[in-house]
Amino acid sequence: MDKQPTGNPVDPHKQEKIDFATAILERKKAPNRLIAEEATNDDNSTVALSPAKLAELKIYKGDPVLLKGKKRHETLCIALADPKLEDGKIRMNKVVRKNLRLRLGGNTSFKKNFLLNLF
Repeated sequence: MDKQPTGNPVDPHKQEKIDFATAILERKKAPNRLIAEEATNDDNSTVALSPAKLAELKIYKGDPVLLKGKKRHETLCIALADPKLEDGKIRMNKVVRKNLRLRLGGNTSFKKNFLLNLF
């Protein structure tokens, strides 16, 4: 006869304890929250994202995206790919940042705008 082990079985879905002292150093989990960076072009209607981030969020080059800034300010821009850019950053012009009430290094969130694709 086989004897089954006694005691508590190990739960593979049990989460590890979080160390709150180093939690601030970890990368953020929301994929659509990015850090604003200075743009290399002077186009007021475009933003640049890394190709990996575009693929992760299923956004194609030329798709309209709705950017959200501070105090519920929103603006609409065209998404472009920039292979030199890091995954957690977004390049936007000074005019776009001013519309969103952001500074360099500020956090912005965005989503693909489906309403413009219908027309």
